[in-house]
Amino acid sequence: MPGKQRSENPKHDASYKNFFTHHRTVADTLRAAAGDIAQHLEFATLEQMPASFVTEHLGQRHTDMLWRIGTVGGDWVYIFILLEFQSTVDRRMALRMMDYTATIWLRLGKKDLGPGGEYPYVLPVVIYNGERRWTAATDIGDLVGAVPGEPLGYRPRLRYLLVEVRTQDSASLPQENVLAMIARFEQAPTAGVLEELVGSLGTRLEVVGEPELNPVFWTWIELVLTLRHGSTGERLRRTLRKRREERGTMTLIERARKWGEERDRLWLQKGIEQERQASIQRERELVHRMVGRRFGPRTAQQLLPILGTLSDQEDIALIADALIECETAAEFLARVQGV
Repeated sequence: MPGKQRSENPKHDASYKNFFTHHRTVADTLRAAAGDIAQHLEFATLEQMPASFVTEHLGQRHTDMLWRIGTVGGDWVYIFILLEFQSTVDRRMALRMMDYTATIWLRLGKKDLGPGGEYPYVLPVVIYNGERRWTAATDIGDLVGAVPGEPLGYRPRLRYLLVEVRTQDSASLPQENVLAMIARFEQAPTAGVLEELVGSLGTRLEVVGEPELNPVFWTWIELVLTLRHGSTGERLRRTLRKRREERGTMTLIERARKWGEERDRLWLQKGIEQERQASIQRERELVHRMVGRRFGPRTAQQLLPILGTLSDQEDIALIADALIECETAAEFLARVQGV
């Protein structure tokens, strides 16, 4: 397979990929970028194909994935998503996407074809977050040289959908659209602007109604701050992490003051500890569900005894980091044994 490229920031790439393992991110991306196609899709049917299909049949990088979604007419559309993190634009991308599309068709079984043996529609999507504008052809026909007297209709055609995150007009998208939220962070010119966006992140995610996206955003934002803004970003990253840790405690304190219970110090301290324990339990349960989604129920079951011994939120955060950064269940379990 062509297209194997070296990643400059694998940890950042893995964190970015985690956005697109969530139904809401893929659905919002299609709603924002797929134009009229999105009007004919039944988003309630959106499902990710097993990782084994991608790795065994397509031989892809860990940043590529395959989804499928039903149409209003009852057919299936396959969505092949390639995440492109390279700083240089790949001029052969149209050729790569034609290769991947053909491979998907060839690997589908008879049960996946239409009543007359028709192949399902495949929509190739490239998510690009590089700093340079994308200049490569988006149609394979534009890579083929001209032939004198070329008969009309024989030039190959296959287009892919290009989503340039850093040039998205996020202002024209709904505030709760996840792609728009990602674009706003990508387009932030300074660490200070990022800090302002972080201030409204919690409210936006509550509107989205996807609590599992919360830790994904935070992990990614911390990496962005460190990679793009040097020492300033690193200081802000530590400030934000401390602010997150204090948020649960401050919420309870403000509630106690409102109720007039702040004079009862013993009650307040007990309530804070109960809130902390409840928060830790929620984080354990969230990490357990995320592991089950990525590596399957068996790995999630093996993780339970380890999670049960953790009482520090930082240790649970290390488990979440490992979930994003590890490629296989075996690698993940080996790493979390030492937490």
